[in-house]
Amino acid sequence: MDLSVEKSKVKIKNAGMTYITIFCLTLFLGLVKIYNTSLCFIIPMLVISFLCGYRHLIVYMSALVLITYLSYENYMLLLVSLTSVILMQVLMHFKFIKSKYLAFVVTLVSLIFLYIYNYNYIEVLVILSFTLIHSLLCLEVVPVFIHNTIEVYTNKRMIILSVMIMLAIVSLVEVNQLYMMILLRFFLLLSTYYLSINSTMPAILYISIILMFINPLLKDEILSLILPFSIFFMYNPKNKLTCSSTYILSHLILPFFINYDYYYHNFIIIVSAALFLFIPTFKRRPKLLNEDYKNITSRNKLIQRANTFASLFKQLTNIFQEANHNVNVGEFVGYVYEDVCLHCPSRDLCFYQDGSVGRLGKLINKGFKSKYSEEDLKYINSNCISPDKFLKGINEYKESYEKIKRVNQENLHLKRDLFYEFSLLSEVFDNFSNSLEQAPFGDQQLKEHLLGYQFNITYLYKHQISLDVYTLEIGLMDINKEDVINELVPIIESYLNESLEIISIKDAMHYLGYTSVVLKHQPNYSLQFGLQQYALEPLNCGDSFSAFHQDNLHYLALSDGMGQGKIAATESKLTLEVLSKLILNGISLKDTIDSINALLKIKNHNDMFTTLDLCHINLANAKMKLIKYGANPSYHIRNGTVEKITTNSLPVGIVSKLKMSSYEMLLKDNDIVIMSSDGTGDNFEQIIKRNIKMINHMHPQEAATLLMDRVLEENNLDDISIVVIKVVKSELLK
Repeated sequence: MDLSVEKSKVKIKNAGMTYITIFCLTLFLGLVKIYNTSLCFIIPMLVISFLCGYRHLIVYMSALVLITYLSYENYMLLLVSLTSVILMQVLMHFKFIKSKYLAFVVTLVSLIFLYIYNYNYIEVLVILSFTLIHSLLCLEVVPVFIHNTIEVYTNKRMIILSVMIMLAIVSLVEVNQLYMMILLRFFLLLSTYYLSINSTMPAILYISIILMFINPLLKDEILSLILPFSIFFMYNPKNKLTCSSTYILSHLILPFFINYDYYYHNFIIIVSAALFLFIPTFKRRPKLLNEDYKNITSRNKLIQRANTFASLFKQLTNIFQEANHNVNVGEFVGYVYEDVCLHCPSRDLCFYQDGSVGRLGKLINKGFKSKYSEEDLKYINSNCISPDKFLKGINEYKESYEKIKRVNQENLHLKRDLFYEFSLLSEVFDNFSNSLEQAPFGDQQLKEHLLGYQFNITYLYKHQISLDVYTLEIGLMDINKEDVINELVPIIESYLNESLEIISIKDAMHYLGYTSVVLKHQPNYSLQFGLQQYALEPLNCGDSFSAFHQDNLHYLALSDGMGQGKIAATESKLTLEVLSKLILNGISLKDTIDSINALLKIKNHNDMFTTLDLCHINLANAKMKLIKYGANPSYHIRNGTVEKITTNSLPVGIVSKLKMSSYEMLLKDNDIVIMSSDGTGDNFEQIIKRNIKMINHMHPQEAATLLMDRVLEENNLDDISIVVIKVVKSELLK
């Protein structure tokens, strides 16, 4: 990995146009004066030029020399600029100051020279205020001048650029006020049309303040700008013709507020509207919802739905938590009494002796709960005038009583199962909702995450090269190579949970405070695997296999349905389909397995189960995790040594609560992992050991075929599946 400082490879579009822009802005801003100096407009351009690089700085100084020559300006601007450059270079070279404080440095230098040139306190305060404000604004637009790409044009930066352009237009006020007002209105029309009045009005107000300082007599001109454009707060034109018409009509209110010169003002209004209407402009793009907001909106909807399902399952849980009603045996005693004893002449003698229920009445109740003893039968035959009818009635109703009791007991078990399953599903959706709220989301979220660590981020781009490979290009102020390696990269890796390689670090000397870092993500390892299956019933193997991946995690799963044939195949296939769908849709592994277990338990009523043998490997660091539920042992091969991996756990779909049993380890280059179903028999480990030399030099598919042939030589009484996985290190890392 090469971390050497290299010449920038960042493509700066139209670099020559950037130089021209700096030159022209510096030249025009040098003509805008407050208290006979353009210091507060010129010096902020120095900040931009300094951070962009030495060539830009030379362009700035050239424009400044030209201003001094043409306007017979004193040498204060040159002296302030040279002093500021030297001081900023020294401070940044020794890392005494960060670039975001450069605005204060140039303001301090300006203060010194204003004091030397005998400006009064009010003038100093005004000039320094504007100098500091403009310098801070210019710091914000530095990335625009460096990169000049559409990605760096934020709404805030567009407003600042608008202010800079309007200041350049204001420079014409001393040359020709008429032309200045026409161009200013024309530019404001363009800004309002493309950026909206909400973005343009702050710029108008700020320029108005500056115009008041330049010439207080321009009060009417300032009002003629602010008042007409205020109409666009109430109406947003859809096309240029409507915009021009609205702009012209909005000036009808001016005669009521200012000293309106019909010839002068009408000329300015009409000419500026005509320029806007007839000069070709870029085609207006439709207003579309930002992709980030689309994703955020979609995610919020998904979170809401997940919460809704969680709430629903909680309600269902409460329903099935209610106690099951017991069978009322007294109801069946009443049935026997009505059929056998109600019309018997001995009824009162049998049932109501001494004011209480007699023994015969108590024996009816006993008959539903247990068997009669010999003594009970003897008493019934001796004291009941119809003993056969008595016993027959009890036996008939007892059968119905037992049947209802069994059904009620089954319902009780079902309620208990459903209570657990619905409570589980409620927990799954709660966890899923929380994961959506906490999950990293897009480049903007990563940028905000880094800003939270006090990194001065100017831009962040993600370039997707392929499915698993991408680069991150990050621009930062005030950071050195050591901080990139020791702080920035580990923080990003922790946030993304992915490994990153440093491709290049272009240090601060190239951009004088601006550092460009390029990071690349690609899997450090790759997987090779082979699958071989044998079925007792052709086309109906009871074992199913699935391989899928999510980010750096690659999953390989093997499931063995109970028995053989189509039914076993259906169950194992269902298990793996649900497994992959839930994991790929963001459900955690534990919740996924619990959900599968609940599904199979309800579906099969404990009459069917499947094994689950799950292996997932992180290709960033080759970390493997094996999870087994009733599955056959797995085998890890490294340097000719075989390690048997077993776990003690029940298959999926037997009990309500499954205990996760897992095995974790770090794999190395050319490590082999073998998974299999129980059809391989008891001698599978010995078969592996006998053929280990051949397995090490074979492709996993060839190794799986070899092992299957050896197993079939000894056993073919069950469905058999063998999966051979090999971890291979990336060629770039070898």
